[in-house]
Amino acid sequence: MIDIDKKLSPSQQELVKKYYQGYIPHLVVLDRASKALYNSSGEVEESVISAILDKALP
Repeated sequence: MIDIDKKLSPSQQELVKKYYQGYIPHLVVLDRASKALYNSSGEVEESVISAILDKALP
């Protein structure tokens, strides 16, 4: 989680630049290779996130 209201580290700045689209909330789920498995703005149903995480975790 990145709080864009606080000073960001260089790695956080890179993630914000790459994925943040100006909407709050914005959720990105990355796999171990830093590939975006989910990248969307707005509220997300818990079942959707659970399914993505279940699929991502071995």
